[in-house]
Amino acid sequence: MFYILYCHKLLLKNELTINEDKKEMITASRTDEANGEFQITKNTIASTTLPNLPITTPIWLKRARIISALVYILLQLGFFIFIVICIALYPRCEPAGETPWWLNSVFLRFSNRNFRFDNLTDKIDQYKNDFSMQALWLSPLIPSSNQGNPLEWSNIDGRFGGKDALNSLITKAHDLNIRILMDYPLNHLSLQSDRFSPNDSSYFVWNAHGNTSNWKNNQQKSVWIYSDQDKTFYLNQFSSNNDSIDINYRNNRVFNDMIDSFSYWEKNFQIDGYNLQGISYAYEDYEQRNETNNNNQSLMRHLDEDYLLLARIRSEISKNKILLFDSIDSLSTSNDHLLERYYGDRNSYLGGVQLASLNDFQFIDESMANLTIVFENYQNSIFYRENRPLLWSSFSLDSNLNEAFFAACLFHLGAISIDIDRQANFSPEQRERLHQIIKFAQTLDVFRVGTVEQTILSQTDWITIERARRGSKHHMIIVNVGPNEQENTIELKSGLTDAVEILLSNIADPGSKYETNALIDMTSPIRLRSYEYLIIRWSPSIDGLSIIF
Repeated sequence: MFYILYCHKLLLKNELTINEDKKEMITASRTDEANGEFQITKNTIASTTLPNLPITTPIWLKRARIISALVYILLQLGFFIFIVICIALYPRCEPAGETPWWLNSVFLRFSNRNFRFDNLTDKIDQYKNDFSMQALWLSPLIPSSNQGNPLEWSNIDGRFGGKDALNSLITKAHDLNIRILMDYPLNHLSLQSDRFSPNDSSYFVWNAHGNTSNWKNNQQKSVWIYSDQDKTFYLNQFSSNNDSIDINYRNNRVFNDMIDSFSYWEKNFQIDGYNLQGISYAYEDYEQRNETNNNNQSLMRHLDEDYLLLARIRSEISKNKILLFDSIDSLSTSNDHLLERYYGDRNSYLGGVQLASLNDFQFIDESMANLTIVFENYQNSIFYRENRPLLWSSFSLDSNLNEAFFAACLFHLGAISIDIDRQANFSPEQRERLHQIIKFAQTLDVFRVGTVEQTILSQTDWITIERARRGSKHHMIIVNVGPNEQENTIELKSGLTDAVEILLSNIADPGSKYETNALIDMTSPIRLRSYEYLIIRWSPSIDGLSIIF
């Protein structure tokens, strides 16, 4: 606009082409006479012939225009580069790649020895429909005494059925995308075993010097049992009926027999995983010294040789097959360093387990007032800090408690174990709700690769567990794990907190406020009875540059 005005002014003043050779100046004047009229006089002036001047632009203006164009181009180029850098570096949604089959899964456990392979084959469809399971977890399949202690490792107990029946069960399970796991006791044999012979005493752990030491089992009883047959003491760390005797892994024949037994199962059956019972008790102090209160290193458990045995077992088993670290090994295991050693290489799992079922994170004592202590222990553990998976299990017979417990556990990283003898009393409605939560956990990316944040509400028995992932809706379970009805207000850190959707609830009489798909305002208090829970989801806030992505 300024440029146009400038050109117009220039044309008016200097750039008009004058073609005439001369100009006449016309003037008008009036006489003083009464009847005088205007007198017109022509004065001729010499005109100056001006050259025809072209329209020109000053040099400084040309330069300004060029500079302005260059600046504009550079700004556009810079903005484009900025956008590319933002797209490349700004945090985006983590790709939801493949996850292990056992993540967010259900292990249906048969801890008793009252099943038969053919019966399980017939009922496996029903179990899958009722419990949405991904694995059948069976008690030891090896021959055992009436007291439940192993007689040998490389054979099947005939009370379950034969090889063909087991293979039929495995085939049917695999057709339904269900895995078969089995307990594998490693630490001892029954006194009724053919291995127990006066002529083969080196196969077991004896105290030939008569020094019984001060070693005790978890019942605080001496682990040394006197044998009238051998007139000395043998080591028994588990059996309360004195039917078991610890084997001596420092005898190479014992070590090789154990490794060969895994080869037997791997060769003859497509077992998908093993629960290693007693792995931390495999070796004990060679000199059988007394334990002292100020000694941080146990002389009965977690010796270096235990980890070497674990690595050797893993070398016999495909890394795609799962190894469990069972609760029998975790009576006092809360040491992060020990757990790291059992896990081994966390990327390839070579020489280590994938899942641990530790007593610190199980509900065991029915007399406990609530489950808060279990989740508090978990929040202070290496599993929560480093996103390590955990196998959650319960020993409770209360179906309401178990539903709330398992619903919360499915929001965490790992799997749940439902014991058919303890949790079979779930109502159809409870099974359906768990089925829905399992479906969320297995299909939604926010559960597979999202972050987990657990909060224990101060001075309450309430726990919230939130799953969040960039680009996905936030999901949260709010559960009252205490024995009393309570009311609390849950503060959401971000998102549209006045339009939160209820995804699922076990509230007995939800009414219109807590019914599925209803929208609630989280600034209002929520009231839950004992073991009631709400599962909600909401859209996160959009801030900053995230809107471009």
